[in-house]
Amino acid sequence: MSWLRPFAITGSVIDEVPIGSGGMALAPNATTGRFDTVLSPAVETLHWGFSMQYSSLYLTKRFDGGPPKDEPLNQFVPLVEFRFDSPRGQNTAATANPGFAYVAVTWQVAAEAIIPLNRAGGTGPGFRAQLLLFLDDLMPALFGKPLLSDRPAHSQIAW
Repeated sequence: MSWLRPFAITGSVIDEVPIGSGGMALAPNATTGRFDTVLSPAVETLHWGFSMQYSSLYLTKRFDGGPPKDEPLNQFVPLVEFRFDSPRGQNTAATANPGFAYVAVTWQVAAEAIIPLNRAGGTGPGFRAQLLLFLDDLMPALFGKPLLSDRPAHSQIAW
């Protein structure tokens, strides 16, 4: 059963409540090939979803402090996200997003396919990639301290 230890399920629910009646946005115009300014109405939207992940880090002899030593697969995370966006009074957009992430000490890179699960989710597959920088670890003197305390904080990374 130790092979189950790296398995994780996470979830989130976010209610987006806009302030104001709407705003302006840029949208591509297929006829002219340019971007046109369009009115973007403000709609309360419930964003929700969950992910299933398998973090190979938990298969290593880690958890003794400090960064992992068994590179590179110990921080490789295959995952599948299921994302749903439910605007008030409109159809829910649903997508499945299989992909992977690589988590380093001060950064993370991830790539996912975007597969629509219903018509509101889109008409064809897409792709998403992201790079995250962990500023509190990159610049601990600036970001690695509490905002509302005079006690000094210490970085979790052993440089």
